[in-house]
Amino acid sequence: MEIGKDREPRLQVGGQEPFPISHAVVDRDVLQSRLRHITREDGMPVVLPVGSRVTLWSGPAVLFVGIVEEDQSVVDLLSAQPDPGEDFLDI
Repeated sequence: MEIGKDREPRLQVGGQEPFPISHAVVDRDVLQSRLRHITREDGMPVVLPVGSRVTLWSGPAVLFVGIVEEDQSVVDLLSAQPDPGEDFLDI
């Protein structure tokens, strides 16, 4: 699913204030969903801190919540894996 400017998307990283973005893609699969190709309003890619919690907003609605992985994709919280040696994912 493509999220463009017409949806007025904003990205929130951790507890910071959400900031506007121009584009993102949500890839949905049977096993997991991923947020990818996040682009700032100036056309530059958004670089996210690995392991941080990310929320994609459209107006007052939450479209996606997940955890940033090494490849800069964001895996949805339901698909996120716990750290080795942990029995749960601390969200």
